[in-house]
Amino acid sequence: MTQSDLLVLGAGPAGSTIAGLAARAGAKVVVLEREQFPRDKVCGEFLSAEGCAVLNRIGLLDSLKNRGGMAIDGCLIADGRGRTATSPFPDVPQFGRTALGISRAMLDASLATWASSLGADLRDATHASRPIVEDGRVRGVVARPVDSRGGHEEYRATLVIAADGRRSMLQRALHPGIGDPQRTDPHSWFGLQAHLPDVTSGLDRRVELYVFDGGYAGLGPVEGVRLNLALIVRVGALRAAGGTPDDLLRNRLRGNPAFAARLGASVPVNGWKTVGPLRFNVRRPASHGAMFLGDAAGTIDPFAGEGMSNALRGAEHALPFALQAIERGGLTNAAARAWDRAWRRAFVPVTRRAGWIGELLKRPSAAAVAMTIFRLPAGARVLPRVVAATRTG
Repeated sequence: MTQSDLLVLGAGPAGSTIAGLAARAGAKVVVLEREQFPRDKVCGEFLSAEGCAVLNRIGLLDSLKNRGGMAIDGCLIADGRGRTATSPFPDVPQFGRTALGISRAMLDASLATWASSLGADLRDATHASRPIVEDGRVRGVVARPVDSRGGHEEYRATLVIAADGRRSMLQRALHPGIGDPQRTDPHSWFGLQAHLPDVTSGLDRRVELYVFDGGYAGLGPVEGVRLNLALIVRVGALRAAGGTPDDLLRNRLRGNPAFAARLGASVPVNGWKTVGPLRFNVRRPASHGAMFLGDAAGTIDPFAGEGMSNALRGAEHALPFALQAIERGGLTNAAARAWDRAWRRAFVPVTRRAGWIGELLKRPSAAAVAMTIFRLPAGARVLPRVVAATRTG
């Protein structure tokens, strides 16, 4: 058995950040991560100015920029007819306006290395299979090596924080009905992602959104002279396009004149990654004496561009609650309610607003109306708050 002050499930942006912050404050921290870094993941790979501010505070921002992270300070949106509207990002008080395009492979590995350097015990390729619940409280988990060469082991802690993504083992074990759907039908949403060669020389420092019948695509520069192409699509639309991501790219996206002009016949430089079916919603920030962070606490429509920033900022918000729980021998019911309120104040408004806007732009007729508004002078001022700065709206 392994005993610690804090057990973190997942070493993504939220998990590694809370692990590093808590270890720096003197806590004994163990992190369990199913994957081995570096690894790619379905993601828009866009970090807004708020997320960049977190990286700056923990001392990683300059390093990631020096390793090729791409500056982004504007946005473009195109409807299905190829009409476009563009705008610079607004300045966010205390955060500035410049976002960062960076692959999850680089960001997650860098954060995990940083957390380890501060004393967090990172155990990757370790699968947490079930929680240990005693007297109605999560006391730890049972885990085993992914390669199955080792046996199951108990990991116990004063506090458990689940930051293990939208398919959180702990969230599903405690509340199986509030996560992503278990079944797929023609109306289900899936995420698709690949990297394309960057023939645009940095995409003019912009993130771009392209609406098509049945979904939308986000395009943004990342390190390595690549563009991240991330799509949200209904299963029915994917099947109608031919059934594969390449069919969707060829038959739907390249049918958008703006997208075709931007990338021509570019094809992915790596394999497609997929995730789904998806549900974008608020989940539970605390339950059974455990805390939840990142997508495990709530998933935001990727259209908003705030997912990674929410994870980083959520870890900062969670730190005082985590340290207090460790000091007092666990997360009290009052502290759990206080964390729930704090998380909801910070992230529910942007999550719900992004959901409304995302649903609007997933409908071609509504997107066409929105485009007409965005192309007006007043609409152009609203556009950046819609695309990538929803917290400032």
